[in-house]
Amino acid sequence: MASDSVDATPPQPDALSPPMEVEAVNVKVSSDSGQTPSAVPLSLPSKLAHLLAVVVAGVIALFVSSVLADGRSVIVLKPAKDLPRITDKKLVEHGLDYRADELLGPTYGVGLHHDSSGYTWTECGAEHNLQTYVDELGLHQTIAAVPSVIATDGLKHPVEFLSCEELQKAGMSAMVLGYIAEIAAALMIIFHGATLVGILSGVMKAKLAKGAAALVWFTVTAGFLIVIGLALGIMETNWKCDNPFIPDVTLSDHFVFTYGIVFGYLGYLSALLVFLSVLLFTSTKDGVEPVVYSVKTNLVKLVGGLVAGVVVLAVVSLSVAGAQGAFEEGDGKDESYNYCAKQKPYHAGPGDGYFSNTDCFKDGIVQVLEQAGANVTKGYKGGLDAGTWRTPINKHYEETDLCPVNVHWHLGAEHLSVGQFDEKGKGPESDNDAHNSHEGDERRHLASKDKPKWDILRGLRCHYYDETDKKYTEPYDWKYCVNMTVGETYEVHWPHSAAGACGTKWQYQTPFYDGVFCNDGIINILTPLNTYEKIGVQSQVFTIVNDEEYYYRDLFKGMIVTGRDEYVGAGKMPKYDFGTDIAMYTGSTTGTTRDNEKCSRYAPITWQVDRTCHLISASSFDTMCKTMMEQADSMKEDLYAHGARKVSATALVANNLESGTFDK
Repeated sequence: MASDSVDATPPQPDALSPPMEVEAVNVKVSSDSGQTPSAVPLSLPSKLAHLLAVVVAGVIALFVSSVLADGRSVIVLKPAKDLPRITDKKLVEHGLDYRADELLGPTYGVGLHHDSSGYTWTECGAEHNLQTYVDELGLHQTIAAVPSVIATDGLKHPVEFLSCEELQKAGMSAMVLGYIAEIAAALMIIFHGATLVGILSGVMKAKLAKGAAALVWFTVTAGFLIVIGLALGIMETNWKCDNPFIPDVTLSDHFVFTYGIVFGYLGYLSALLVFLSVLLFTSTKDGVEPVVYSVKTNLVKLVGGLVAGVVVLAVVSLSVAGAQGAFEEGDGKDESYNYCAKQKPYHAGPGDGYFSNTDCFKDGIVQVLEQAGANVTKGYKGGLDAGTWRTPINKHYEETDLCPVNVHWHLGAEHLSVGQFDEKGKGPESDNDAHNSHEGDERRHLASKDKPKWDILRGLRCHYYDETDKKYTEPYDWKYCVNMTVGETYEVHWPHSAAGACGTKWQYQTPFYDGVFCNDGIINILTPLNTYEKIGVQSQVFTIVNDEEYYYRDLFKGMIVTGRDEYVGAGKMPKYDFGTDIAMYTGSTTGTTRDNEKCSRYAPITWQVDRTCHLISASSFDTMCKTMMEQADSMKEDLYAHGARKVSATALVANNLESGTFDK
């Protein structure tokens, strides 16, 4: 005859359980047959704790598997405009000048297990690493092969290819931790699921089960914390690589985190929540499930534990990132070298030579976009339809995001303004006694310190020259400008760009293309075309006189504009209206390599041309040349006049010419 007995003795409090506000009853079940006491049903808080653990473990397993499977789950490249050069600056002069997106593709990313091209941390697309190719082929031959390698996608996985061994070890460590988290999550799904259905109570002691669960969840929590710290450290550390192309790299200069780091933070908080729930809401006694009446107390402890965990997480994150210099000021550009050098584009795609001069016409049909210089006479209209959306910038560039990146000038005017600078203009006789060298393509021969002689085409002239007035004929003692002539007409250009190194010591560049295209990702030649909004040139035409009453102190900074600028002359300059009659249109770059047969592909860009010819002192030009020589980048090749392009044929000039004024 079986006998049941009831022990009314109050249970001893669990060391990990809160003080009970209401006395609980322990139930014992005995049997004459010697059977194991039957399991007591779980209390609601305990059930919820185990259910939460199952759900969190399942989500962790799903998230970690997705991060392992996705080759872009951890980091991806920044936009091109934010990317600095990644190749060694010392090799720029040898033709090695690339951003990370140019080597790897703009959508390249790295996952926990492999990169976006499918290669793991120990694989690469090339048969050998980069240093092997340099050793076998030589440095310059390998540099020459880079475009071909890029085209065949052979640089991936870059960590293996570039022999960044320590970075590779760190990445693989993170990957291993990911696998551990995946395995642990799968085991905990089984463990807590078995507890919920009552299977585990007959297999494992309650105290052991609770201890094992708490230990595993603590390990998972700590693992996520380690992964977060590891990820931040990997991102901010300067890693050394065994190759001459990219000898070191800081990933944060070129990459940004994607959703993988977010999963890391969420995984840490979720694992911490389960760890605390296991501690607070599960039992350590076999056959006994304490009825927990003080839920509020436990919840307070739970929230307190989570807050403490968040503080630990914040401290670890800030400490790791701060130790690696993540919070140091700077825009990511190393100004110790000229990062604008060699930025002039030659190709729109690998090796296509898009920006080479091209035929203006084919079978009588215009094959190019609008050209410069144009006839800027008020009322003139070009014959090339620029559409309704391709319009010039119609306000002063200083009111936009453009900044000046260069100043240079041409012998004679490249634009035509009837009555100001045109075919009837005059000036001092040249060596070949050509009144206008564009007539019959006659050329003026000039000498310099480095070149005994070279030929340049002269453009149109102003009407001021008077051989009986000494201010047009008396030579000036030039100290900085080269081969300049008093009485001659020059057209000064100030190229501006939104992609310039504005506000830095590298703002002014020679050639000007380097300054115009210095920062990548800002100027688009197709998708969508924005060159006429992001590139502009100011143009002003002068006749040089040897008379200090026409001195202007800062010709370097840009077009002179009455009302905007302070004149330093003796009183004659203010009578001229500078910048009060501006022609604005979209055109191209100029220079003597272009004419009405061969045209520029650097188009369309905005031109703002002062229609009036002005007198300026020779000393004003020499002061400008002195300032040019003081720039961080050598502007030596712009200290003399360049040749002038022929005025563009009407069929090549845009029909969008506007008039305006910059006079305040």
